[in-house]
Amino acid sequence: MFLRAAVIGFLAFSSALASPASELFREASFYLEFYYFGPSKVQPKDLVAKYGRQLEQNCASQGDSCSVETARPLIANMVRDLGDGHSYYLSPESFAWAEAAFNGNPDPTPLFGLSYDPQGGVTLVTDVLAGGAAQQAGLLPGDRIVSVNGQPVGDIRQQLSGDTARLGVARGPVGEEKRLEFNLARRPTLNLALPYMYVPTGVPKGVFVLRIPQFETYKGIGPKVHELVRQAQAQGATTILVDVRNNGGGEETECVSAAGAFVGDYQLTMQSHLGSAPLGYKNGSTVGNDPRDPRSYTIPNAARWSGKLAVLVNGRSASCAELFAYVVQAAKAGTVVGERTVGLSNTATDFFPLLDRSAVAITYVRTLGLDGKPLPDAITPDVQADDDPAAWARTGLDPLVMRALEALNVR
Repeated sequence: MFLRAAVIGFLAFSSALASPASELFREASFYLEFYYFGPSKVQPKDLVAKYGRQLEQNCASQGDSCSVETARPLIANMVRDLGDGHSYYLSPESFAWAEAAFNGNPDPTPLFGLSYDPQGGVTLVTDVLAGGAAQQAGLLPGDRIVSVNGQPVGDIRQQLSGDTARLGVARGPVGEEKRLEFNLARRPTLNLALPYMYVPTGVPKGVFVLRIPQFETYKGIGPKVHELVRQAQAQGATTILVDVRNNGGGEETECVSAAGAFVGDYQLTMQSHLGSAPLGYKNGSTVGNDPRDPRSYTIPNAARWSGKLAVLVNGRSASCAELFAYVVQAAKAGTVVGERTVGLSNTATDFFPLLDRSAVAITYVRTLGLDGKPLPDAITPDVQADDDPAAWARTGLDPLVMRALEALNVR
């Protein structure tokens, strides 16, 4: 899970003629050895020794002029060799993007604002960007793009490379579909992939899908989820399907505050080398976070859903998305439907910035569940079903949505 990047004190290992490469490597090594608290069977000190020798060899002919570019791939390999999906290296560019996403202010990018998946003769719209051109034009997940600018779909990436596009779309169950046209124009958009709500085609009245693509944006996810739940309640919703498929996780505060809209008050525990701290939700406020990052906030007009609920997951739902599903499942507030998740639910990551503005993400927290025991590695759905885009495109009906409605006895 992505937590707030924090610059902390670094115990420098002095060297009279230290090169930029060796200074960068020493800094990354310190963070790894001091903070790592994950499940790896490999000892960080052994990796530091191994890659430290490699760095000495690679810098032997350069002396104190050995550049950070020499150290970066060794640091990346060192962290990767832990075999822990929550620990990895970020280049300066990747870390800058992560910080911008966390703070909610990435550079505006000209976008149409849709994700798609070619499936035979049609292209399935799998996601729309909240507030983007595609969503505002009226496109929905599950729409099938059958033409672009009056031409059959071919190389759709090339066909959508211009500044405008006219999309021919089929919507609804195959055999009953509607034919629609949408005119799109790229426009500068903050590519934050925030939560949004929509009514999928082919479902009974009162069913809404609440799509959460990511949990990275601090104070941008949890409060928005509560707002959308209140909107659904005002519109007479009887069933909400929370879709966290392909959600790779993010900021813990966001997944715990979002879960509070569905389960009410609850508390987990986070354990690290530094001690333990509560993590949860109470009376509309987040509780704690972790031993290094104890922030919290209150959600005005917090929602509390009491209707039917399912959480949709797949084999790419990870980290904070898994934690969200766990809380719903453990509280028996809803049914988890889909595929077994990635397996990063019981640890958390922090970003440690390095001297060159790259960073190492290090697993340094383990999470204990509602029962005081460690969370499972992965979430096993209550109802297992394949997330099958090909079937979605072929039938016009999202197979996980339909399986969730069946499990909830919604007709």
